[in-house]
Amino acid sequence: MLGVVSILLYSCTTISGSWDGVRSLPDGPLIFTPFIENGEIEKAREQSEVDPSLFAGVKSYAGYFNVNKRAQWNLYSWFFPAPDRDLSSTPLIIWLQGGPGYSSLHSLFEEIGPIDYLYYNETVAKRNITWGSDYSLLFIDNPVGVGFSYSESGEYVTNIDEVGECLLNLLLQFQEVFPEMKTAPLFIAGQSYGGKYVTSFGRYIHRNNLDPKKKKINLKGLAIGDGWIDPPTLLHRSELGLQLGLLDKTQADMINYMEKLARYYWANDKFELYEKAAQAGLDMLHIFAPTNLKHILSDIIVDVLTYYEEFLNRPDVQRAIHVKTMQYSYFNPVVERELKKETYQTSKLWLEVLLEHYGVLCYNGQLDVVVGYAPSKNTYRSLNWTGAQAYRDAERVPLLDPDTGAINSFMKLGGNFMDVLVRGAGHMVPKDKPRAAKQIIDIFINKFK
Repeated sequence: MLGVVSILLYSCTTISGSWDGVRSLPDGPLIFTPFIENGEIEKAREQSEVDPSLFAGVKSYAGYFNVNKRAQWNLYSWFFPAPDRDLSSTPLIIWLQGGPGYSSLHSLFEEIGPIDYLYYNETVAKRNITWGSDYSLLFIDNPVGVGFSYSESGEYVTNIDEVGECLLNLLLQFQEVFPEMKTAPLFIAGQSYGGKYVTSFGRYIHRNNLDPKKKKINLKGLAIGDGWIDPPTLLHRSELGLQLGLLDKTQADMINYMEKLARYYWANDKFELYEKAAQAGLDMLHIFAPTNLKHILSDIIVDVLTYYEEFLNRPDVQRAIHVKTMQYSYFNPVVERELKKETYQTSKLWLEVLLEHYGVLCYNGQLDVVVGYAPSKNTYRSLNWTGAQAYRDAERVPLLDPDTGAINSFMKLGGNFMDVLVRGAGHMVPKDKPRAAKQIIDIFINKFK
């Protein structure tokens, strides 16, 4: 267990222990935690506000929350309140990027955030289609070591349980600084490996809500895009590659053999052998089908484009968003290494528990091979919960673009579970098909808020 447990039990107005003064300077990292401990909430809000002149005039707040005093873990968060709305009743979406080891600021600048970095003229503009038009957004660089988040001790998170604990700790502190958010309907969202973060965070919130001594958190739903949830049901890429025409029968059979071997090792807790077999299958797929497996029609072979990295490393930008002076990078391989073994673990059991109490949305891009829709259906249909049969029996319906009338997605909704296939999208649905992604999240939130 983490040293952070004692912090999780604080009374929502104080945190055990004290700091020697406020550890924030105008040009240094702004850390919310000492402000909370000293009862200086208004000062925390005032100093955390970001100068909007660098960010297309968009209002936001940014800073760190200390989530483990022993290890000195500081998670970076950037909050965008919904414009011109009653924040106490407007849904809040917390976004968690996957990897493991990838920064959530990627989705801020490239997918769902209210601002967009225009690399061709090195400026920031308002995004035309953003989830921030109707909802408050909180982006968290998670876990410690990712993006601007940092560990002063050099220690890192090593399991998904620690991730959930740290995120709950951050949320409780966040609600102290922004008390109007305590009543806002809460939705946790993420993509890829972030599906594990979403379910772990949801699990810890649910445990908090079961304790009559603790204030209930207004969690309403969880949204997972192209989520790596359950390895044995997802390891069917050979079948998908054959269906998409990326593989011929001989190639598909070779990869299928490695996938069967990997599933056998997984079932027998031989995770080192599982990793070797699964990786061998993926390597063969790369050899036989040299394309961007996260979007098979893309001409760009690299995983992601991160033009905004240079912008975030500008000294004036780092001062404006209250971060510790550092070299920002979208990806941290150390975090990936520390959480690698968690890749083999299933999050399905947590998801089944959460489905009994909250709405769950899982969406997949049609052109994603890494976590494709076809193998993901194996995961969805294998979920065991009281609404499982209602979901399996539910009719699958097309979703039409409200302006053009074209089919952009196919949705299946039963009980608390909604699954969506997004046409023409790859691994990062909101980037590839922003209109469809916004329509889907609107439907989901309106149903479960």
